[in-house]
Amino acid sequence: MTLLRALMVEDNEDDSILVQEALRSAGYDVRAQRVETEDDLRHALRSGPWDIVLSDYMLPSFDARGALGVIRNSDAGLPVIVISGTVGEDVAVETLKLGADDYVLKENLTRLVPAVARALDAAENRRQQNRLEHMKTLILENSLDLICTLDTQGRFLEVSAAAQAMLDYEPAELMGSHIERLIHPDALRPFQHEFQAVLQGQRMRDFECSFVHKSGWVVFLTWSAVLSRDHGVIVCVGRDVTERKQAEQRIRYLATHDGLTGLPNRNLVQDRIQQVIAHVRRSGRLLALLFLDLDRFKVINDCYGHPFGDAVLKAAARRLASLVREGDTVARQGGDEFLILLTDLRQTADAHEVARKIVQALKTPLVVQGREVHLTGSIGAAVFPQDGESADALIGNADVAMYRAKSLGRNTCQFFTREMSMETQRRVNLETRLHDALALGQFQLAYQPKVDLRTGRITGCEALLRWHHPELGMVPPGQFIPIAEDSGLIVPIGDWVLRTACAQAKAWCEAGLPPVTVAVNISARQFLQQDVVDWVTGTLHSTGLPPELLELELTESLIAQDVEKVIATFGRLRDAGVKLSIDDFGTGYSNLGYLKRFPADTLKIDQSFVRDMLTDPEDATIVLAVISLAHNLGFKVIAEGVETEAQRDFLSRNRCDEIQGYYFSKPVSAAAFEDLLRGDKRLP
Repeated sequence: MTLLRALMVEDNEDDSILVQEALRSAGYDVRAQRVETEDDLRHALRSGPWDIVLSDYMLPSFDARGALGVIRNSDAGLPVIVISGTVGEDVAVETLKLGADDYVLKENLTRLVPAVARALDAAENRRQQNRLEHMKTLILENSLDLICTLDTQGRFLEVSAAAQAMLDYEPAELMGSHIERLIHPDALRPFQHEFQAVLQGQRMRDFECSFVHKSGWVVFLTWSAVLSRDHGVIVCVGRDVTERKQAEQRIRYLATHDGLTGLPNRNLVQDRIQQVIAHVRRSGRLLALLFLDLDRFKVINDCYGHPFGDAVLKAAARRLASLVREGDTVARQGGDEFLILLTDLRQTADAHEVARKIVQALKTPLVVQGREVHLTGSIGAAVFPQDGESADALIGNADVAMYRAKSLGRNTCQFFTREMSMETQRRVNLETRLHDALALGQFQLAYQPKVDLRTGRITGCEALLRWHHPELGMVPPGQFIPIAEDSGLIVPIGDWVLRTACAQAKAWCEAGLPPVTVAVNISARQFLQQDVVDWVTGTLHSTGLPPELLELELTESLIAQDVEKVIATFGRLRDAGVKLSIDDFGTGYSNLGYLKRFPADTLKIDQSFVRDMLTDPEDATIVLAVISLAHNLGFKVIAEGVETEAQRDFLSRNRCDEIQGYYFSKPVSAAAFEDLLRGDKRLP
C-alpha cells in the first residue's frame, strides 16, 4: 500500500472517517490527523511532514480559503483538495473541488481518489522541478566552470557566477549580449564555425578558444556546447585552461629558447638554418653562420661565481642581438658560445664585415652589476653552400674555424677552410696527450737570462715551459699553452712550473752562485681562480726560496679582468716580498689611471714592438713612450725579444733598464744557465 500522510481540515469526524475509508479501499495507507481551527492547523503543519491537505469548505471557524492562506504562509508546498463546496475562480490551481453539496456525499467519494492521485502527482512534479531549479541555482552560483545558456542567435540567457572569476564580468552585465563580444578576434572565425555546427545538431566538445578578459588579456577556455531542441537554447560549459596553456607555451618556448638569455637555442637555430637554406637555394643569395666563443670566460666564472657569469652572458647576448639585422638570428649554443645566422647575403664580404663589427663591439667594456667587464670573442665562420649544405655541417665547420681563431691568439675571426679540419683533429690529439704529460714527466723548464744594460751583467731569468713528447718531439708553447688554458690544465701545470722554478733558484743559491731573480708567468685562471697569495707564499715556504728572488709576470689583459681585485692581490704579494712585473705591456687594456695604482716593479715591452722599432716609426714611438711612462711611474723597464746589437743600442740610448732575448742568450737548461752565472757572462 502507498503511504498517505493526510491532514484533514474537518469538523465532522464521521465525514473524516468516510474519506479515510475511501482512500484505504483505493490502496492508500492513510495516516490522518483532523484539525478544526487555524491554530490547530498551524501546529499540525509544523509537526509534519504531510503529503496532502483535505479541507471541508463549510467550517464554522474558517473556510477553505482561510486554510489555503495558512498553508501557503507556512511555505509547506502541499497540495490541497476542497472536498465540498464552491470555491470560486481566485483559488489557486492546487485546490480541487468535488461537487457542490454542503456535505460530503458517498457518491462523490469515488471522485476523490483520482483527484488525490492527480494532486500527489502534480505535487511531486513541482517538488522535482523545484529541486532541479535549486540544483541549477547552486551550480550556476558555485561551479568553477563558466556555465551559460544561449539562444540560437548566441545571446546570453543565463550565466554562472564563474564569469566574474574568469573574465571579470558580472553575470548581469552579459545577459542579453552576444557571446562573440567575449571571443578574441583571432579565435572568432573558428568559434563561429563550431557554433554553426552546434545549431545543426552536432556537439561541441572541448573546443579550445581564447576569450578576452574585461581587463584586456587573453583567457583560454575549453568550450563544450549542445543544442536543446525542446527548449530552443544552447547549453554551454567553459573550463579555464589558461594556466595549462601558459605552461604548454612555456614548455614549447623552453624547448626552442635558452632559459638564461632568452635567445633561440641550438634546436631552433638549426630549424631556421634549414629554412634559410631552402630559401637561398631559390634566391641564389648566401647564408653565413658565425660561431662565437667568449675568450677566457671561464676565468669570470671561476673568479666571481656563476651568478655573476650568468649576468655577463645576458649582457653579452643583448649586445650581440643589437649588432645584427632584424632578419638575422643570434642564438646561444651553450656555455659561452653563440651562433649568429646571417641571411640573404650578396657576397662573403658582407659576413666578414659583420664579424669584424662584432669583434670590435665586444672590446667595449660591459657594465654588469656596477662592475666593468672586458670581453673579447673568437669567431669562426662557415658559408653556405661551399662550407656545408646542412645545419650540422655548417655548425661543425664554423666551430672548427672558431678554434682556429683561438689558436691565432683569440679576438679575431677566421673563415672555414678544408685544411682546418686537419688542424682541429691535431688539436684534439694534442689535448689528449697533454692530459698525461705532467704525470709522465714530459715537461721541462728552460731559463732565459735578463741582462742589465748599464752593467751588462745577468740580473735574473724567466722560467719558460717546454714540452718534450716522445713521439711528437718538442711541442711549441704556442700550440699547447692555449689548449692548457682552455681545458683548465694550466692550473696543475702552473703549480708544477712555480714549484720547480723556485726549487731551482734555491739550488743555485745553495751552490754559492750570485743571487738572481727567477720570473714565472702566471695565467689569468691561476691568478683569479685560487688564493694566489697563499699559493705563492706556500710554495716559497716549501722550497725555502727567499721571496725577493721570485718575480711573477702577469699580462696586461689579465689585469683588465678585475682591476680592483688585481690591485689588492698585488699589494698582498708585494707585502710578502715578491716582485711583480706587467708582461706584454701595450698589447692589452692600457688604462693609465689604473696603471699608476698597481704596486708593480717592472713593465715589460712586448717583443712585437721591439722587433720593428728600428724600421717602424710607430713602434719606436710606442717603445719610447713606455720607457718614459714607466720611469715616471717608478717602474723598471725591460724589453723582450732583443735579437740584434742595433736594437740593444737603441734601447740603451733611450734609458731602457734591462733586455731579454736571443742577442744575449736563447732559453737554456738549468745547468747551462748555471754555467752562464759561474762564467759571469756579460753583454759585449
